[in-house]
Amino acid sequence: MNIVENLNACLDGFEDVNASRIANFEKLPIRFVEQACLPEGEAYESFIANTGKIPTRDNHHDLLNGLIWLNFPQSKAVFNERHAKDILQHGIHNARTALRNALTVFDENGGIVVSSDRLLLEQLQAFKWKTALVTHRTNWLGQHRTIAFFPFGHALLEKLVNPRKNITSHTLLILVDEGWFEQSIDSQRNQLDTAIAKLFHQMAMPNLADNAVKLSSKSFQPLPVMGIPGYSDDNVIPAFYQDEAVFRRPRAFSAPIFLLYDCLH
Repeated sequence: MNIVENLNACLDGFEDVNASRIANFEKLPIRFVEQACLPEGEAYESFIANTGKIPTRDNHHDLLNGLIWLNFPQSKAVFNERHAKDILQHGIHNARTALRNALTVFDENGGIVVSSDRLLLEQLQAFKWKTALVTHRTNWLGQHRTIAFFPFGHALLEKLVNPRKNITSHTLLILVDEGWFEQSIDSQRNQLDTAIAKLFHQMAMPNLADNAVKLSSKSFQPLPVMGIPGYSDDNVIPAFYQDEAVFRRPRAFSAPIFLLYDCLH
């Protein structure tokens, strides 16, 4: 089977297990189709919005995009909605709006760091790489972890097929309750899917309440992925983190820390 056939087989398996189908924001069931099905001149995101069909090439990039649809379906549906509505309003041939730029950056290169320890998130927020990734190395590993990284962007995953030291994720920092890591990985992923969908749904809303969760392109924390414990054999040596071209100094502003509870309610 080719990639389209394999992804559709996974969709069918999802339906069998969950007694429901993955759909886009228009409630149209998602189906993967060959790239040639995309009409000439029609925007990719608009085609998905109008048909539920995802044009897919036979390569790593589109395979990984399909797998993210299977693992984060609510988020991908919101991304498609925001892209399609922005294209309808502003057109496809102009420069990307700030909204579409933030959507694209996270969709392609995003990741999520989840921790039940605010201090660890604050250390990443402050670019304290050695403290967060070396001193607290065991917090990332093993059965009793208190922090984890969930890759989201399909281009990011494609880069990790042939990893290099300077691969950097545009990352959201999310604080969870004690005991969150005791859940199954499926439960964790489902909660994160709901949270990310809500964050990006609100992003395009102009009149949010003062206490609402807000998101912008400045919400992304740079995170050199190969520095995460377990991602590279080389990072067991503390000197790995001395490369300031990769593990950079702090910026003038800090990415926020989002509370999972706020994103789910």
